[in-house]
Amino acid sequence: MDSSVAVIIAIAVYVLGFVLAILILSAVIRNAVRKGIEDVLYKKGKDGLWSAEPGIVAVAKEIAAATRERP
Repeated sequence: MDSSVAVIIAIAVYVLGFVLAILILSAVIRNAVRKGIEDVLYKKGKDGLWSAEPGIVAVAKEIAAATRERP
């Protein structure tokens, strides 16, 4: 009886540890992806202020103009 309780507790601890590890890993990946996207979309100017990357703004304006055109 004692060994079966120990096995159940061990399995529960293993499963909880696995779930916790997955949650931590997903948070780290989400943060890295967010930071990477921010680095691509924004740049910090000499004045210390953040602005949109000029190339991305140009592409966005081009797409917006193309979607407004009527055939």
